[in-house]
Amino acid sequence: MPIYEYRCLECGEVFSHLFLHSTDAAGQTQCSACGSDQTRRLISSFAIGGKADPGPGRAAWPTSWGDTNGGDPETLRYWRKRIEREARLEEKYPELRDRSAQADGGEEATHAISEHSHSHSHSEHHHHHHGHPTEPASGSPEHA
Repeated sequence: MPIYEYRCLECGEVFSHLFLHSTDAAGQTQCSACGSDQTRRLISSFAIGGKADPGPGRAAWPTSWGDTNGGDPETLRYWRKRIEREARLEEKYPELRDRSAQADGGEEATHAISEHSHSHSHSEHHHHHHGHPTEPASGSPEHA
């Protein structure tokens, strides 16, 4: 009997639904909070080595303005508090970090960007990580 996680596109609620057979999951599932049938199935993480699944994590976070009920203040407050709480937990327990965020570069990318702290003396703005030579290469014009 599979258990699937869903996010309601109307109210943002994340909920689980138990199906008797995996083929039953093909139908639309109603939100357990508001009853809407505008739901999206989330990619669930696996319990590895007998460890409990920490929940949907970042997969449940809003990805569009519609996911916040059009910027509803109460919904925004909920997500801000939830994201801050999850960030504190992830800081304290790194094993809770979403594997997809780590695979995308998450913290490592942020750290790499912060280390790129030198200023560029030329007018071109670019986003890449390299060291600028202190002296121009022989035969190349100096940047103004």
